[in-house]
Formats: sequence, structure tokens, C-alpha cells
Amino acid sequence: MPNSIEDKISLFTKVIVERIEIDFQQKKKKLVKYYESRRSTIIKNNEKRKKAAIVSATKDAITKKQQMILRSRSAMHLEVLKKKQEFTERIMEKVKRKTRTFTGTAEYIKFLKKAIKQVLSRFSDDQFVNFRFSSDDIKKNQEIILSTIKSFRDEDTYKIEVSDSIIGGFFMKSGDGRLEIDFTVNSIMEDSKKLIGEYLSSWLNEER
Repeated sequence: MPNSIEDKISLFTKVIVERIEIDFQQKKKKLVKYYESRRSTIIKNNEKRKKAAIVSATKDAITKKQQMILRSRSAMHLEVLKKKQEFTERIMEKVKRKTRTFTGTAEYIKFLKKAIKQVLSRFSDDQFVNFRFSSDDIKKNQEIILSTIKSFRDEDTYKIEVSDSIIGGFFMKSGDGRLEIDFTVNSIMEDSKKLIGEYLSSWLNEER
């Protein structure tokens, strides 16, 4: 009888231990599987974060690079405009000096007479016109101006005014104000300034 009870106890113990072992192994597998899954998820999340960080850093680098390029281009553009302005002003200063010299020459008198004749030929003899000359021309060349105008029209069909803003040449307007002709040296210089600006822009662009 005792042997039988001991055998039963032994058998029972063996069964219990086996069950505990099986249960342990199952729980161990589940635990290992869970932690493997967690490990894999953590690695994937880290990879995603790493890739996102790389993408973000790359975008930031590209943005900064573009900003630097734009700032550099803007600075270069401003420098070109500054140089263009400096060159234009320097050249125009020389043109002004030469113009002032020119208005005191016999060639200028020829130019003035020819310009007056050309302009007056566009108007009928009885059409009233207003002339504007520089104060220097009225002082120095009044007789030549009057004789040239009088060779085309009567005294009551024109009027002469003085303008301190005119360097040389003249500005003329019809009596009804419908027609204006700018034959001033100022307008010629302004046209020259535009041409100088266009030439400098082209030259500076080629240099770059």
C-alpha cells in the first residue's frame, strides 16, 4: 500500500512538473515572441525616425542652399545696378561737359538754325507757335534765332520764352497745344543716357 501511494505521488508530481514545464515553455515562447516583435517594431520606428530626420535635414540643407543662392544673386544684381549707375553718371558727366563746350561753338549755331528751319517747315505760315530757349541762347544767340524765325514767319505768329532748365536747343509747342516738338539738348542727352544704360546692361551681362 505505501508503495502504491508513493508511486501515485511520484506519478502526480511528474505530471504536475511536466505541465508546469509545458506551461513555462509556452509562456517563454510567447514572451520571446512578444519581445522579438517589440524589438522589431522599435528598430522599424527608429529606422523611420532616422529616415525622417535625414529627409528633414536634406530639405533644410536644400532650403538654406537656395536661400544662400538667392541672397548671392540679389547681392550681385544690386552690385551690377550700382556699377551701371556709377558708369552711367560718369559718362553722362563727360557728355554734359562736352555739351556745354559744344553750345559755345559755330557748329552749335549751325545745328540750332537747321533745327529751327526743320521744325517751322512742319507748320503753316499763319499757325501760331511758342518757342522756349535756354537763357544762354537768348543772351548769346538771340539775333541769329530771331533772324532764322523771321525768315519763315511774321512777328505776330510766334512767341519766344526763356527756360533755365534747357541746356541748349529749343522746345516748341503749337498755339492750340496739340503739337509739341522737343528739340532740346536735354532730350538728346536723355536718349543718350538710355542708350548708355542699355549698352552697359548688355556689357555687364556678358562680363558675368
